[in-house]
Amino acid sequence: MDKAGIKRDLEEFKAKGISGVNLICNGGYAGKEPLPGVKFLGEEWRELFRYAVKEANRLHIEIGFNLAGGWTMMGPSVTKDNAMKKVVFSKLEASGSVKFDRALPQPEVVEGYYHDIMVQAFPVPDSNKQINPKEIIDITDKLDANGYLKWNVPAGKWVILRTGYTLTGHPWSKWKAYPEGDTFKGGEGYEIDYLSRAALDDYFAHLGKTIIAEAGKAGGHLDYLWSDSWECGKLTWTQDFALQFSKFRGYDLKQYMPALAGYTVINTELSARFRDDFDRTIQDCIAENFYGHFEELCHKHGLKVGNEAGGPNDIPPQDVLKNFGHSDIVAGEFWVNGTRNAPGGYNKNRRERLNLKQTSTAAHVYGKRQAEAEAFTEQEKDGTHWSLGPGDLKPYANDAFCEGINRLMLHAATCQPPSDGKPGYEYCAGQHFTPNITWWEQSPAFFSYLSRCQYMLQQGKFVGDVCFYLGERPPLLAPPKYLISTLGPGYDCDYTNPEVLLTRMSVKNGRIVLPDGMSYTLLVLQNCVSPSAEIANEVGSYQSLSVSSIPSNAMSLPVIKKIRELINMGATVVGPPPVMSAELKNYPECDVQVRKIAAEIWGDLDGKTHTERRLGKGRIIWGKTPREILLADGVKPDFSFNGQAEKSDEFDYIHRKSGETDIYFVINRSNQQQTRDFTFRVSGKQPEIWDALTGNAVIAKAYHHDDATTTLSLQLDAFSSYFIVFRKPVAAIAQGAATRNFPKLEPLAEFDGSWTASFDPKWGGPAKTVFPELISWTKRREEGIKYYSGTATYTKTFDLYKYKKGERIFLDLGNVKDVAEIRLNGKKLGVLWCAPWRVEITDAIKQRYNVLQVNVINLWANRVVHDLSLPKEKRLTQTHDVFRFDMLNVNTPLLESGLLGPVKILSATD
Repeated sequence: MDKAGIKRDLEEFKAKGISGVNLICNGGYAGKEPLPGVKFLGEEWRELFRYAVKEANRLHIEIGFNLAGGWTMMGPSVTKDNAMKKVVFSKLEASGSVKFDRALPQPEVVEGYYHDIMVQAFPVPDSNKQINPKEIIDITDKLDANGYLKWNVPAGKWVILRTGYTLTGHPWSKWKAYPEGDTFKGGEGYEIDYLSRAALDDYFAHLGKTIIAEAGKAGGHLDYLWSDSWECGKLTWTQDFALQFSKFRGYDLKQYMPALAGYTVINTELSARFRDDFDRTIQDCIAENFYGHFEELCHKHGLKVGNEAGGPNDIPPQDVLKNFGHSDIVAGEFWVNGTRNAPGGYNKNRRERLNLKQTSTAAHVYGKRQAEAEAFTEQEKDGTHWSLGPGDLKPYANDAFCEGINRLMLHAATCQPPSDGKPGYEYCAGQHFTPNITWWEQSPAFFSYLSRCQYMLQQGKFVGDVCFYLGERPPLLAPPKYLISTLGPGYDCDYTNPEVLLTRMSVKNGRIVLPDGMSYTLLVLQNCVSPSAEIANEVGSYQSLSVSSIPSNAMSLPVIKKIRELINMGATVVGPPPVMSAELKNYPECDVQVRKIAAEIWGDLDGKTHTERRLGKGRIIWGKTPREILLADGVKPDFSFNGQAEKSDEFDYIHRKSGETDIYFVINRSNQQQTRDFTFRVSGKQPEIWDALTGNAVIAKAYHHDDATTTLSLQLDAFSSYFIVFRKPVAAIAQGAATRNFPKLEPLAEFDGSWTASFDPKWGGPAKTVFPELISWTKRREEGIKYYSGTATYTKTFDLYKYKKGERIFLDLGNVKDVAEIRLNGKKLGVLWCAPWRVEITDAIKQRYNVLQVNVINLWANRVVHDLSLPKEKRLTQTHDVFRFDMLNVNTPLLESGLLGPVKILSATD
């Protein structure tokens, strides 16, 4: 790494429309061997870091720093005492009355690290392992430092249970250097204990203060510190966990600890409730001692804090929304794996975007304007590097926007010196948004689309009719956007956790409202991640957690009291009554109190014959679906289209409202052009059609109002989108006078015959050749074309006698792999990177002697794949000799490339 690379990258980012960088330092390289580099935190590294901060500040680019030598907080400064821990047990049986004087069995020990927590004895239970906590004897003081127990065993048969803690031993709880792991040499070390404020303090003192000081020496500043995605496994203990448990749960955990070792304390129900309390404490420690304390430390030093606080996989029980409540920048992530050969042009699997709705929901319920996502991450064989163009990425961005994401952090750009050549040396995942990519000079067209979408989707507030309460049973995870059977298509929703319900919800004019302006028609007591077994299983398995689709019948006393208060204030709450407390605090009185208040709220409702009753200014409903209630209350679907009942996922939407302006974002999720009538729950306002692809906005000319809705026809190309904006009042009965909102396109000419084409000889292509017909470069025999990567210029001379002055004329390229720049008669007409591959040429066309030039840019993958089969001295590319996980290899299939057509001239009439 050198200053030339830093300067080049930052200046290019600024020029192309990228507004910020987040520095993540790790060793997850794409090749077989580690890359050469500078020592992390060494003097040369510090000088380069200061230079990066100074340059970012000079260019007014936001700059953040991931506080790690990897993804999450780990490294050589982390001691075993400050590392992730788990509870472990050993047990034996002893008979009395004798004096026990020997070593107890040693519980599991990981890397020589172990400490005792307690030793307990209780009578050997019967076959169901049920024990009475009153019979448990604490004999911890009878154990010496060497594990020897001296104890006078009472009469009878006893279990001696030794409980301690050790390191988790999870593969990602201790990072190794590349290629065995994903950090650099010298960066090896443990993940911190995320339940412990002291562990974070120590880590921040080692790395956080160093980074902040170096930024200050540069005469500049960082904007935020970052904690990347949780990928370090589970943990179940910290040194003061017993105290944390008492603080959060209000009782001593000691008598229930055997329930963690497989015994039944009192009965199965209470043991399960204790285990939930135990997991809730893990959740609370992570939320408050890690994310909350990280927030405190960042704010103390004048920095914002950003977190990918919800995964993406193998996490401990977490209340992810609560984690995000401690974040200035809330972020999830989405992947683009499976694109190649995916049915319909892209991978629709929810797993690729699993935590996006969760992230946007957190932004909505905690009052954050932006919901961010690490965007376009990829890691798979035969496709990870330079294999997807901007048109391939677009449908994933559109999906993310409809999930509520409105800020993309492009993943990723590997910092490297320009002298390394092209395409360069890379990180093992993601796309490569660097000046080295083939379409970098054309990238502002793609980035502008993303930026326009983000700008519009950051206006006002999200519109959702329902807020689903996730309940108190760990883990608290929100599902992806999906068709909720009880809600049906055309309505949208958010999710809430106990914290938001208890501290941020109130009622105004019959709506559930939050302090920052969000509001909902219904609060639904879902009490689980999803009533769909498929969704619950998918969310749980992705996180290596068990998530039930069966709603919980438990509710804590503070929560049911707040439910009663909201209903009395005018809220409509939907769901069945709880039958017991969700926690063991003050058991059994807590159950009595919960049932008493439930009887007051639900009264004689049975969920079948009697389903609704008033309470104060509000009502409780049990036995009707949210959709039935909304329709009965006159709340029509917010968005609908012809054929929605049969294929609800053909199109998607999101709705935001800013003052009196309604903003809908509508996407086509198919790779086919479609024309449909769409209905929006807005009336008395003129619909406008805004195209984020071009920046053009037009007033809809064909529409009609009907009973609080507006219907208009939209023509959507493959994976295209429009913003439909309602902001100007019109008469409630106003109708558009026209029959369509888009011009009618008629073919004037289709280009048959040959094209001349020129490739760059420096990259192995012919300076001039002929294409008798438009085919993929990969179908040509010439090696210099078949494996070519870069830009080729197609040229065609033609007449257009049918052209009449006053007509609007368009050039349609049919299909392009992957980006096109168009010049007609020397006039630049712009960049095309997705459907429709069409541009207006009215001001450039002539009747005779037209010269059309189309620069077509494909991707690096074909040239790199071919070069892997050549001796090193014959290769044109400079990159890894071998790619990790076979992400590119000599057998990777080639990608279609070039101008594919058919190319047509079209005339447009309104």
